Amino acid sequence: MTLDRFLDANTAAAMLGIARASLYAYVSRGLIQARPDVDDPRRSVYRAADIARLAKTKARGRKPEQIAGASLDWGPPALSSGITLIEDNRLFYRGRDAVELAKAATVEDAARLLWQCEPNDPFADTSDLPAPAMAAGAHPIDRCLALLAERGVNTRMIWQRDIRRLWPEAATLLRLMAAGVTGTATGPQPIHLQMAHAWGVGPADAEIIRAAMVLLADHESNASAFAVRVVASTGASLTACLLGGLGALSGPLHGGTTSLVEILFDEAERIGDATRVVEERLRRGDRLPGFGHPLYPGGDPRARALLALLPADPTRAALIAAMDEIGRRDPNIDFALVSACRALRLAAGSALALFAVGRTVGWIAHALEQQQDGTLIRPRARYVGPQPVE
Repeated sequence: MTLDRFLDANTAAAMLGIARASLYAYVSRGLIQARPDVDDPRRSVYRAADIARLAKTKARGRKPEQIAGASLDWGPPALSSGITLIEDNRLFYRGRDAVELAKAATVEDAARLLWQCEPNDPFADTSDLPAPAMAAGAHPIDRCLALLAERGVNTRMIWQRDIRRLWPEAATLLRLMAAGVTGTATGPQPIHLQMAHAWGVGPADAEIIRAAMVLLADHESNASAFAVRVVASTGASLTACLLGGLGALSGPLHGGTTSLVEILFDEAERIGDATRVVEERLRRGDRLPGFGHPLYPGGDPRARALLALLPADPTRAALIAAMDEIGRRDPNIDFALVSACRALRLAAGSALALFAVGRTVGWIAHALEQQQDGTLIRPRARYVGPQPVE
């Protein structure tokens, strides 16, 4: 991996064949990362890799199949949704600033907002909570997958069903996910307190768990949300939708990135020199997980909000300083989430567990919205194999 190169505004605009005003518009839409010029902070410079990617997209032309293919890789929006907006380095849930919401809202509050069930409260009835059997010693995500599979994918199919009748099932599934990652029974208490108690975290530090899950509740059309929508578009149950989302989240290029950040922290602590760790990884061409996000050229607001809640940590500070020294990007939510779990002295894998429970809120919102859309998601493939033999 080489260090990011940055270009001045005139060069960047010329490479794209656009005016500087259009260049600034690309930056505001999160398509190009900009930062102050180290030689003159009054000017901005623009990430060369982003410029090259957009130039390649423009060179493809305007054939429909090429446009559609580009939209599947951080390209232009491909789905309509009223759930989450990412704009100007900010995140909004149905028009409400997610960072502001995370200051006091519970996971249940976020769910009621994203599922649009207020003033109804699907969490109020706790008379019939499931008592799942747990696999001792299993990974938290494996326990969730097993619990969802045990519940059955054919329960309460969502096809042509009034979504109001799905809210109680949604609330139960969210509680079941919390039980799965903690290895405990479901309970009537707020989800963040249930998880904090299971992990031996006191009430004050439980606020970190609460804020983290609210900040993670949804993130527009990411890989796991798209997987959920594909499953939901077939009319499958909420349980089946969550299985699809959870499977996608577990991959190392999505929620599983948290495990790579854990390894980065461990390496920095073992060697005792974060700058050396970063430089050696760059020299080897290794990934540097936990920094930068294509949708937040000005820095991930979720990471800033979560990191602000944590006590000082020398390893975390050293890694951030090392990345800043070489001119790379700001910490993202994966880095912040692992930092939070380290501050709370949680076991390895807890960051992904928190991610999964928080994101379940958004998965359910996407499943419900897709059900209301009523269309099957079935993109065409552009065939690139051998031609038929006559």
